[in-house]
Amino acid sequence: MKTFNAIVLFLLVVAANAQTNNTDNPSEYIPAEIYGGKVEYKRFLQQELFYPKKALLSKTEGTVELAFVIDVKTGKTSGLHVKKHVSPAIDEEAIRLYKMLQFEIPRYRGGKATIYSVLKIKFSIKSYNKSVKKRGYKDSRFKPAEHDTSMVIYRDNQLKVKPKIVFDKGINSLSHFIQRNLKYPPNTLQLNLKGTVTLQFVVEPTGRITNIKLLKGLGGGATAETERLLKLLTWQAGEKDGVKVRCLKEFEVNYHLSSDDGKEYVPNSNF
Repeated sequence: MKTFNAIVLFLLVVAANAQTNNTDNPSEYIPAEIYGGKVEYKRFLQQELFYPKKALLSKTEGTVELAFVIDVKTGKTSGLHVKKHVSPAIDEEAIRLYKMLQFEIPRYRGGKATIYSVLKIKFSIKSYNKSVKKRGYKDSRFKPAEHDTSMVIYRDNQLKVKPKIVFDKGINSLSHFIQRNLKYPPNTLQLNLKGTVTLQFVVEPTGRITNIKLLKGLGGGATAETERLLKLLTWQAGEKDGVKVRCLKEFEVNYHLSSDDGKEYVPNSNF
């Protein structure tokens, strides 16, 4: 009996040690995927990355690798640490960018409850200078007194001052904007596809949008066209207690053209 108990105790210790080792030294890191995939991630970095002044002056470049755990049920992340350093200032900026991002839940991987992921953020002065030229705003950080830096994402019903669209002159509503700017995808018409494309995104304290996620799609190019329209919009950030904050929003476009709409590109029965 004592021998049996000893064996059971030994197995429990081995199992506990194996679990601890797996937690501290994961066998593999899965590349993290943000909402919108590689295309949206590239746009995010071009739009949001700010190169630390000290690193620019010293011409410091490199790729920061951030490792963390993703819960496969909730998508929440934890255990962040810098797996590959570049410099203190660049590492800090990489962590700030990581905190802005939302990640897709990894696909099922053998019943694991958590997945070890890695996010690579490349800091290239040449690429950064190109991005700055394309930006339509000054390359400067916001003042903490004016913008919330907690990274909390609110919903409309939590804010008295909600994010709103700033329309150009001559446009007075979202439906008017869509009517004026929509380029109805030819393939959507030819395939006679009808439906609604819904996108989810975050309006940042700066008014810029990040974390574009497809909630409901439609074929024939309708999804891509909806994303194009969303990126044309200019936003004014929401506020909480007089401070600009992050807010989760949705944007949708209905694709329901018929021959009664009077559009020249409506397909006929020959398609």
